[in-house]
Amino acid sequence: MRRSTIIGAVLAGGLALAGCTPSEAPSDQPPAPGTPPPATAQQHAEHGTGSTGEHTATDREFAQQLLANRQQVSKLADLAATNAQSAEVKSLAAELKQSVQPQVEQLNGFLNSAAGQQSGSAPEDEAENSADAGLQTDQQLQQLSKASGAQFDQQWKQAMLSLQQGAGKLARTEQEEGSAQVMRKLAEELVAGEQQTTTKLNSL
Repeated sequence: MRRSTIIGAVLAGGLALAGCTPSEAPSDQPPAPGTPPPATAQQHAEHGTGSTGEHTATDREFAQQLLANRQQVSKLADLAATNAQSAEVKSLAAELKQSVQPQVEQLNGFLNSAAGQQSGSAPEDEAENSADAGLQTDQQLQQLSKASGAQFDQQWKQAMLSLQQGAGKLARTEQEEGSAQVMRKLAEELVAGEQQTTTKLNSL
């Protein structure tokens, strides 16, 4: 009796262990509904969201600040058409206005596509970027709009140089820290043409 009892207990224990084995070994069967995916699958899913060239807060901030910069260039170009004395200033103003129009359209398109995503930027970061963009203040724009002749030409030149320098700073930051290919390409184009535009402005 004692021997048979021991044998029965051993057999029962073996069956219990065997019942645990399938759950530990890999299975080809799909998980039951509601079962969370393995940790490795979750990690792949998380990393996959940023691996296809999607934009970041840096790209959006670059686009926002550069858009304001390009819009001011266009506005100053319009002022030059009526207030400038020098034919060279008027000619360069028309050239700059033509060059920034497709950039404004591209930036607006990018920002519209990014409108549904939250930005990680802080207000103080945006204020700092505004200064880096070389933007003219409302007071400076009012003063320029009231100027004329040689005085306008000189003030316009300085304002445009500030905007050009600001665009270059924004572009170099985007090249270093940005992720969106379309914005990085625009930044590359700005940096490549920066010296040429600066030279034309300084020659006025």
